[in-house]
Amino acid sequence: MSTVIAKNIQIGTSGTATNNFTWYQPASPDGTVRLGVGNSGTTTDVLTMTGAGLLTATSLAGAGSAITALNASNLGSGTVPDARFPATLPAVSGANLTSLNASNISTGTIPTGILAVTQAAKTANTTIATTAFVDQLRSLLTQSTASGGGTLVIGDRGTLVSVTAGVTIPANVFAANDVVTIYNNSAGNITITQGTSPALTLRQVGTANTGNRTLAQRGLVTVVFISATEAVISGGGLT
Repeated sequence: MSTVIAKNIQIGTSGTATNNFTWYQPASPDGTVRLGVGNSGTTTDVLTMTGAGLLTATSLAGAGSAITALNASNLGSGTVPDARFPATLPAVSGANLTSLNASNISTGTIPTGILAVTQAAKTANTTIATTAFVDQLRSLLTQSTASGGGTLVIGDRGTLVSVTAGVTIPANVFAANDVVTIYNNSAGNITITQGTSPALTLRQVGTANTGNRTLAQRGLVTVVFISATEAVISGGGLT
């Protein structure tokens, strides 16, 4: 075995130093040996190796199949293949996830605050309705009052009010396009009273009549509000 004792060894066939490789140690030896292009001191490093076995290079190419204990925090670019992720990912906040498909939800409970609420009709907030609201539409009319009478309230909007006594229709409770259906579920006549305080104009459809109306036994009428203070009533058994 031959031993070459030298601080710098230049390898190449060119008389121009920058065309050759140079194995060298830096001016102040630090336990490394370096391979570069050009003369030592002005060499562009290509590869550095320390006595501890640490190899540093400007770039590496190859399969890398024998490299182990890689640190993912050192990844600076590129895309990690899906196969490199575990089947079950660790829990994270998911705050920045977008375009999630609800059909992929298979377990768990969606918090009440995430579910849509029933919004008022024809407003800027009307974007989605709850299942209960859609079911109500399927039924067209949900019965809101089983017996008795009294004054209509906003909760009667869009429902069938089944009564056995007189009903008062108030002003400034309902809005334009609100609808209430009233059924006289009795064997006698009942009075549908036009609200007076504040005043409501209750018009009988197809006539010039306003004011209180009589609904015969088992009669059915629908009240459509033109505004908060005007409504039109029509139906069977109405006089």
